Amino acid sequence: MLHDLNLSIGGIDARLNRRYQRLVKQHMTPPAPLASAVKDLACAQKTTFATTQAGWRFFNNERISFSQLNEPIISLALRQVALSPHPYAPVVHDWSHLQFRTHNGKEERLKMTHGGDVGYELQTSLLLMVYQ
Repeated sequence: MLHDLNLSIGGIDARLNRRYQRLVKQHMTPPAPLASAVKDLACAQKTTFATTQAGWRFFNNERISFSQLNEPIISLALRQVALSPHPYAPVVHDWSHLQFRTHNGKEERLKMTHGGDVGYELQTSLLLMVYQ
């Protein structure tokens, strides 16, 4: 089913693609209740520092953008909706404002409503599909 799909990103090396696929698949089927796939991203590493470093390298890799990370998942969702016998597919949206007013190390913070209101806007969507 969905777990057997090969989610890959064009134009990046095989090692980065393997890490991406592992991260996505672990989010689809977490190994334990409430387990975070980010914690498990580099479970083969021997130390907590190595695991943290592997996650940091993955998410801060300049050879891949956040939009590239989303492309395979969005394509998969569109294909699955097209295959569905249902005339609609509900999507749950969440929008959150994350404030980092005093976190000066985060240089990419956005000014929201006024000078002291800085941080990020986080938008997530969950596509609900029924499989029979």
